[in-house]
Amino acid sequence: MLARPSSLVMQQVVRNLVFPVVALPASLTLLLREFRLITNKCIRVAHAQDIRSRAKLQKAVYADLSAEHDIYKGHIYSTFEVAFASLKNYRRRTRKGQKTSFPYLRKLIMKTDNQRYRFNRETGRLCIPIRAGEHIELDLPLSDWHRSILSDPTWRLGSLTLIPGQVMVVVRKAAPVPYGPEGAIALDTNESSFDGVVAKGHDASLVTISFPKIREVQAIHFRRRRRLAKKKAHDRRVRRHLLAREGRREHNRVKQRLHLVSKGLIEAARERKAALVLEDLKMPQGGGRSRRTNRRLSSWPQGELHRQVEYKALAAGVPLIKINPKYTSKTCPRCMTRKPRRDRVGQVFECRKCGWTLDRQLNAGLNILNTALAAPNCADLARAVRFQPDALRKDEMIRLYDLPPMVAGAREDWSGVEGNQRFVGLLHDTSSP
Repeated sequence: MLARPSSLVMQQVVRNLVFPVVALPASLTLLLREFRLITNKCIRVAHAQDIRSRAKLQKAVYADLSAEHDIYKGHIYSTFEVAFASLKNYRRRTRKGQKTSFPYLRKLIMKTDNQRYRFNRETGRLCIPIRAGEHIELDLPLSDWHRSILSDPTWRLGSLTLIPGQVMVVVRKAAPVPYGPEGAIALDTNESSFDGVVAKGHDASLVTISFPKIREVQAIHFRRRRRLAKKKAHDRRVRRHLLAREGRREHNRVKQRLHLVSKGLIEAARERKAALVLEDLKMPQGGGRSRRTNRRLSSWPQGELHRQVEYKALAAGVPLIKINPKYTSKTCPRCMTRKPRRDRVGQVFECRKCGWTLDRQLNAGLNILNTALAAPNCADLARAVRFQPDALRKDEMIRLYDLPPMVAGAREDWSGVEGNQRFVGLLHDTSSP
């Protein structure tokens, strides 16, 4: 797989503005129930008649639905999109012979496009039609971040989604043209750090971005969930509620730390006018690993981290290149000799042919950069960066940037159940795939 600039794949920057709503009005709750009911009817009809286009589904059900349900007729067209989205995954799993259940919406939801609602960007007032001659207005709370986006006329309003407790408005704008790179930041993605090289012209340096707190947070919440599961083993309803709450806490804490990492990386690349070079990673599959290792790798948030880096690079105009990660940790960047497939590298890579030695993760960063420079669609980067791996052999690794401290009030305390030796060993287990 050749390296490809991600900015050429997506030409629009998309944001999802989330507004908390304490309680929806009764009329709006009834509208969500009607929307859910209509969507479930569309799912059944589309499945029974094997309908796969909106035009055919509209012809089959629109007349009956508009006569049975007294709601704004434009919302009925939006149910077709939600119905096909629910059927898509079901049909795909059925086609592959995987076990699945027939789709059915249980939670209240409503989705509509930007032509069927009105939103005041300055005051946050939202107007949603209920039926002919009737509408409802909501005053959404606007934060400074919301105002910074809504005050920019280049952001265009998109679809609107309502669920109990939240209103979500999609905004989008054209992505800026990426600048011509004057350097490169090639990084190998690991469980607790980004490790690689920063290169510009003939100058290069080994860098790292460490984020060990993420693994600590995951380990803490894993112990808490296991303790709660044992304590409430005989009350499934309460156990499910407590485990879901603990999972949301872990998700929010990890995601906040990932945002700090990705934001700092984009700022560092933009200051240097450098292109970001990352691996096109996929979730590692189990193969002879222990149960604890497989659990740890399955919770590794590399997909979320790369997603944040990709959309922030697109919004900032930073060139982003994704390369194939195959053999990046097993190839010598000086003589290009590849270790046999079953040979373990260890923490330090050693080349038996030329004697090259370097930390495995930094060695992978050099190979990532070499792969990007050799790609035919990265000619501009190859003209801007010319470095020799031998010049980095004795260099010390430095931090690319310092992560800002967490805001006051963040939960950094330990619950007391994590203080045994098994938990300490889990935190200090530095083995990686």
